[in-house]
Amino acid sequence: MQSPTFTTSLDTQIEEAFGRPITALHRDIEIPDVRRVLETRALLAVAERHLDQIRGHLHTATAPGRNCAEMAAEDLTVDAEWLAAAGRWRNHHAQVITSLLRAVPSESRSTRDRTAGVTAAVSPPARASTGAIPRR
Repeated sequence: MQSPTFTTSLDTQIEEAFGRPITALHRDIEIPDVRRVLETRALLAVAERHLDQIRGHLHTATAPGRNCAEMAAEDLTVDAEWLAAAGRWRNHHAQVITSLLRAVPSESRSTRDRTAGVTAAVSPPARASTGAIPRR
């Protein structure tokens, strides 16, 4: 498991649910409910970083003073589709984490000797109606 270098929008809720900071939770990776939350958190971090990159690209492309003749409508359409897909992926992982946190038994939150695991199934989000994700 990767180190918790990147923060996510749900770190506070994860820390509150387990009563320890993310860095301390990484020491409890052998515990099933902690492992599942941290694995999904890693995917959420990637999705949120990707979403930020796409937003930055769109902001740069549409910045005030930018020559509109330089903007290709197709490029903006692809970026908008990427933004929508990344947003759906981010929301999916956030929902999975929220579900996992709700399913964590209260005794698992307060003790390091956890035996109960979360058995929530993690499935990818439904595909967009536009078909495959466009390539850059």
